Amino acid sequence: PGSQAMVLHVLQALQRLERAAERKPAAQRNGAPPSVVLKLTQESFALCHRGGADEGSQTWSHFQTNRLFQEYRIESKRQNQIDLEAPIANLVHVFHSCASSDRTTLRLANGRDGRPILGFEFALPGNVADHRVEQEVPVRVIPETEAETIREPPLPEPEYQIELPSSLARLKSVLEKMKAVGAQHILVEAAQEKAGGAMANPASTMSGNGGPCRAWLKLVAEAELVTIASTFSSLTLVMEGKTTTPPEGPVRLFLSLRRLAEVLAAFQ
Repeated sequence: PGSQAMVLHVLQALQRLERAAERKPAAQRNGAPPSVVLKLTQESFALCHRGGADEGSQTWSHFQTNRLFQEYRIESKRQNQIDLEAPIANLVHVFHSCASSDRTTLRLANGRDGRPILGFEFALPGNVADHRVEQEVPVRVIPETEAETIREPPLPEPEYQIELPSSLARLKSVLEKMKAVGAQHILVEAAQEKAGGAMANPASTMSGNGGPCRAWLKLVAEAELVTIASTFSSLTLVMEGKTTTPPEGPVRLFLSLRRLAEVLAAFQ
């Protein structure tokens, strides 16, 4: 059940991200509902949300198939790669239905009308006996030429990886106040916290007291008549996946305040 719930959590975040963004009218989208791309290979299962691509942004989520599935088989003429497009709402609905099931089977097949579908089979516990459930999600098999254009953009390794508080209420509140005064952009600044009066050792993942290294995060937004600044201290500095050490000095970048608020709104 943990695998289904994990995928459901990601899909719900993508759906909230879609709803938070200002989208084109349905007539300009040819009436197509919001969708997500599923990229399947022998080793990985990835979700790509391209709803914000017109703003130069995409959202990707990756899973390892050996951790997501107990049994997994994929065959295709594209060296065992399959790319699908499916409506987010349909996927959220079916994963919500099977989230508590002990076992869920997924199959790519043709539906009753001959069009491709993702078929879900799972059992729900009942008072006397389990109930066998079958649900279908319509999908579009993406042609190879189009699939090759859907790639995660190459990004440099982040200089800082900071774990935000489990509750984002304060952070969201600060962003709302910045938007309320008319700010359009936000300055994000981060650095390691000093330990014992000196900068923490960038090459170490542990602080002097044996705990993980800490970092601070500062948000600054300027409007015509007011400047708002807020600092979040003692945040965990995440080193997992990094091959280089964080810089000794602060790192600064400017972001769209509206876009940052949209992304954070996707997480609850």
